[in-house]
Amino acid sequence: MVSKPNISVNKLAEYIASKAARQRAILAQRKYPDPDFNVGMYHKEAAEAVAKYLADGADDPTPILNQAKGLEQLTPTKVGTARRINANLDALDRFAGMLDKITLCGATPEHGTHNPPKLVYHGVNISVRPEIILRGKGPKGKSYVGALKCHFSSSHPHGAETAGYVSAAVQEYCRQFIATDGEVVNAEYCQVLDIASGTVFPGVKATLQRLKDIEAECMNIAALWASI
Repeated sequence: MVSKPNISVNKLAEYIASKAARQRAILAQRKYPDPDFNVGMYHKEAAEAVAKYLADGADDPTPILNQAKGLEQLTPTKVGTARRINANLDALDRFAGMLDKITLCGATPEHGTHNPPKLVYHGVNISVRPEIILRGKGPKGKSYVGALKCHFSSSHPHGAETAGYVSAAVQEYCRQFIATDGEVVNAEYCQVLDIASGTVFPGVKATLQRLKDIEAECMNIAALWASI
């Protein structure tokens, strides 16, 4: 059992757009995680290849192709492992079909940190963990910063509404933890790459109301946690 409320930014976006029964199911999965199923590690191989492709400039698909080739050569004996490998292969195949849609907006990419801080609202820890940080220059030499967030789960792909919440949270994360003195968070950089649907959702410019919604839902999560 997890005593303190916590949730990933992708799952939080799903939570906000869900009805009450699904919301409680999401919280139950977070409070009582399956010890034999690590959600964060399920798409590990695909996530690593995607991050390398993006960090290298998003112009050479070799990391995607090599990872897929390596996974295809595996012969897992356990059913669960075989399903996980197939899910990673499917994610890599879907991502390969998205390459023409991805733009780094002229910014310079770098890997996100392996142990990032979390956004906190009303005692609820939100794991944002952007895969790629982007830095670039704007008019008159203005310094911009932002981040790309990926979503791999095929069971609940993002739509425009949920991706908008993710983008808003990523921008707030960048303001709190990434931007240095003189850097301005650029909404255009804060795209959401939904691998399941093969969609690149643009960064949203209107974040104020979305962040208010996130804060309000975190208040609800904090109140519900003990009853789950």
